[in-house]
Amino acid sequence: MQIREIFPIGLLWMLSFYAVAQPPRRDTRADTAIRSVQLDEAVVAGKLATTLLQQQPYAIDVVDVGAIRGQNAALNRLLDRVPGVRVRETGGLGSDASYTIHGLSGKSVKFFIDGIPAEQLGGAFGISNFPVNTVERIEVYKGVVPVHLSSDALGGAINIVTRQDPQPYLDLSYAYGSFNTHRAAVSGKWYHTASGFTVQGNAFFNRSDNDYRVWGTGVEVADVTGRPIPGFSARRFNDDYTSYLLRTEIGVAGKRWADKLLFGTSLSSIDRGIQTGRTMAFVFGSVRYDEQTVMPSLTYAKTGLLRGKLDVEIYGSYSHVEGHTLDTSSVKYNWEGRGISTGVHGEMGGIYAQKSSYRFRDGTALWRALVTYRPSERQLLRLAYNSQALSRRGSDALALAEWTIPLRFPQHLYKQVAGVAYELNHGPFKHILAAKYYHYRGRSNAYDYVDTDQRELIPVHRAAQDWGLSYAGRAMLASGTLLKASAEQTMRMPDPVELFGDGTSILNAPGLQPERSFNANAAVQHHFLLGGDMLSIMGGLFFRDTKDLIWLGEGTHLGTARYENLSRIRTVGTEASATYHLAQLLEITTNATYQDIRNRQRYTAAGTPNLVYNDRLRNMPSFLASGEVRIKSTGGLLDAGAASLYLSTHYVPEYYLWWPSLGTPSLKTTIPAQFVQDVGVSYRLKRLPCQLTADCHNLFNRQVYDNYLLQKPGRFISMKINYQLTSK
Repeated sequence: MQIREIFPIGLLWMLSFYAVAQPPRRDTRADTAIRSVQLDEAVVAGKLATTLLQQQPYAIDVVDVGAIRGQNAALNRLLDRVPGVRVRETGGLGSDASYTIHGLSGKSVKFFIDGIPAEQLGGAFGISNFPVNTVERIEVYKGVVPVHLSSDALGGAINIVTRQDPQPYLDLSYAYGSFNTHRAAVSGKWYHTASGFTVQGNAFFNRSDNDYRVWGTGVEVADVTGRPIPGFSARRFNDDYTSYLLRTEIGVAGKRWADKLLFGTSLSSIDRGIQTGRTMAFVFGSVRYDEQTVMPSLTYAKTGLLRGKLDVEIYGSYSHVEGHTLDTSSVKYNWEGRGISTGVHGEMGGIYAQKSSYRFRDGTALWRALVTYRPSERQLLRLAYNSQALSRRGSDALALAEWTIPLRFPQHLYKQVAGVAYELNHGPFKHILAAKYYHYRGRSNAYDYVDTDQRELIPVHRAAQDWGLSYAGRAMLASGTLLKASAEQTMRMPDPVELFGDGTSILNAPGLQPERSFNANAAVQHHFLLGGDMLSIMGGLFFRDTKDLIWLGEGTHLGTARYENLSRIRTVGTEASATYHLAQLLEITTNATYQDIRNRQRYTAAGTPNLVYNDRLRNMPSFLASGEVRIKSTGGLLDAGAASLYLSTHYVPEYYLWWPSLGTPSLKTTIPAQFVQDVGVSYRLKRLPCQLTADCHNLFNRQVYDNYLLQKPGRFISMKINYQLTSK
């Protein structure tokens, strides 16, 4: 079905549902008032949950998405405004993204959807794809990760909490933007009070041509003399992206024997063009990737057992993922989209000159259990267990290069994390002491010389286990000042992409070691009440001492790379934020983070002095800052329920792409400073449960990078309509 067909049908569905839902002979103003009260209650409940979480001893920031649910805000942009968090993207919608918390990035930062590891749900469940109107809040843990997430996160964790509306609701949205971008989402819940029968789910569809204009280094076309054309720019032409996801849960809720027992199914798909390699000097015209995921799941939860002292949660799922990278072109392309040479064997093959049709199949079983016991009002004991077993098989009917052989044989990864936490509340003080046990076992493949004349496949087995300890405490002073401190010794095990590669541009790394790190945080928070206004401030310090850091190594002239260990990295930093509320009319937020991240490896693996010892970590900024002004109003035009206008800005100074101490200063490659502004307006009607939003990202159309030579989109304008119905 085409986009132009989806929108009219969706609009007709919304209007018909609204007409059916209206009870006969009832004043529409009364209905409007009821919906307004329900919305206000939801906002108040969301703010209360946010406040309680921020008062936890952990270093945590909470983004109350429920308050801005109808707006056209991408979750990536919301996260990029959190102190100490940096979101780095390689392009437009659907592109790869990396998340950095206090200097630790990549897979060190774990993502969860309602406490479930997000990678279990497939690539279509990427955070940039997630519809904002299906989310209640975002919890960002910086440093110590609570036991209930039962993860091996090293640098922190981001938990997306979806809507938990107690009453039935239906929410529909559609957005259209630059570069032929379409985003549609539906979420809802239906509950039968007498039987407890529950049906809930969400679905979304994303589509973009991503044909934005790029220019500069790497985007070059020669004239008739063979010299690069000055000032040349081009549109991306093989970067289209389409994804969809359907997730449903059916079961019972609110019974004596179960708060919820839900059987779920998730179906998702991705289809995208691959425009470039690791830099924009590698331009592809017909390389494609597609992926499909099927995942059944079971969720059980019961609170209040043993006279209200015991809570139990159990979750299990099996994810089947099939991915396919197709590179069969006989033509090389330039940035004009024209073939410049023929007779080649694939665009990504480099000197190996091979076409490829690589397929992989992942099967992942996940079990998670959480038990909470409250022996008294002041004490809490929490036990958590998480096991994940993955098996991958690959195949390629075309590729012949030896380095691809390990990817085609079976590879396995098994991880388990068990944790126990004890919480003690004593007046204004709260203490959380926790221990975690990590176990990891992997089997990958290497292809190497056995003797001078023979090469063969060599299975590589890796196993590791370790214990982690953490403490988090807080003190709430009589003045209202909140003091926090936390520390942990933790471990993170390699994930499938890091260990096995992706079959195309990322090679496998069978010798990869787990990461280990000591992390510490301290912070102070205070709220000043100024009549009807409020000023909230926060200041914090953080420290990281990381060994065997896993990061993506430098790319080769073929456009490929593999993950590797960096022996020791030390991070010291500080962050501060402030929020000012002027009644209900104005909100101003600002934050800044400084992080000093250095290579503390004194000697190389060969025993020689390390030339980049004590250098700042390459390709990593040392300063981040952002701010936002939001103006709100009620009444006025068309008897509106509410309107708001926001302006936000984000700044990252220039920083080095490579190690700062190497090379001539005047010739060093840098990533330019980034100074980007967004603006938007949102308008909620009073007589209809409908909200209209218009946004402009990168208002001044600046050339922006997160990774050098991978240019992100320029000015992006979008409009969104959100329609919601609720009932009690």
